[in-house]
Amino acid sequence: MSDISIIKLMNGSTIVGKLSIDGDIIEIEHPIELITTQFQQEGVGVGEQVHLRPWVSIAEEDIFVVERYNIITMATLQENFVAGYEQIVEQVYINRVQFEPGVENNISEEEIEEMVDYADAILNKQIH
Repeated sequence: MSDISIIKLMNGSTIVGKLSIDGDIIEIEHPIELITTQFQQEGVGVGEQVHLRPWVSIAEEDIFVVERYNIITMATLQENFVAGYEQIVEQVYINRVQFEPGVENNISEEEIEEMVDYADAILNKQIH
């Protein structure tokens, strides 16, 4: 049985992580948020994609506190998903990329302008 849990929060978020429970306080170590997207698949019906991202992604901490009243339900992560969770934790929390202010980036002003134009075109529905 896995020691990794899934919690569903009152705001609708689904979080995976190692839980420590002390009364009404839940500590979540290395939380990863599950983002689900439903889609229509021809001949099959409705499908669902799951995307993972760090929860509170730019925080310095690895452990977060949630009060129990914010949690709808808790469950144990299925064993066959543990390796994937651990791989993401390794990338996000253990081998963190440190960004240093003032460090030159490799993107030219022209490339930035091109990306902004592309984003504007998408937002203005000129590109689908």
